[in-house]
Amino acid sequence: SASCEPLSKSLGEESFALAKKHGLAAMDAMLICSAIRQGANEFITSELSGKPMFRVTEIKIVSLHSLLT
Repeated sequence: SASCEPLSKSLGEESFALAKKHGLAAMDAMLICSAIRQGANEFITSELSGKPMFRVTEIKIVSLHSLLT
């Protein structure tokens, strides 16, 4: 079932902390933080490995590119 994570002060604060910890861009931090807060097991992205989001340890980050090889 689909769920959403409404924009809130706590989401902003947690996203900012995640961004600072891993050097993430703001939108990447918000999306990843939302996935973590919703209890997702993994976050799938079209980014290539080597980007800052692959430093995140709080959730498994999977590149679509890795699924094609």
